[in-house]
Amino acid sequence: MKRKSFATLIKLQKNLVDEQRQQLARLLDHLERIEGQIAQLEILKAREQAAAQDLAARATYGAFLKNMIIKGQALEKDRQMAALAVKIAQDRLAVLFEDQKRYETAEAQRLEEEAKEERRLETIELDEIGGVRHERQREGG
Repeated sequence: MKRKSFATLIKLQKNLVDEQRQQLARLLDHLERIEGQIAQLEILKAREQAAAQDLAARATYGAFLKNMIIKGQALEKDRQMAALAVKIAQDRLAVLFEDQKRYETAEAQRLEEEAKEERRLETIELDEIGGVRHERQREGG
């Protein structure tokens, strides 16, 4: 008796793994963009701090710095949320991939069991053929 193949389930699982990889790539890109914005903000702050040495620029530096701190806090919050989303996506990918490997292993075991059963039936058939041949030779000889 042939048991059902895992091929469809494996194909579905591979699609889920591929989709999750794509989602993870998008989340990593988003995180990278946020980290780039944070780096740009730090560069801008350093540039303005250097420019604040000028007496005319010093008057607006306090308001600028306050604005940069608020932007920095917002970006850091976004970065933390993006990093959490990446971690969740990585964990989900690991689970999906583990499931795929489990299905592939089960399919390989199923195929091996089918092959063993085929060999067993073939051996029985050959034994029967050999027994019949031996019986004919004994009767005829």
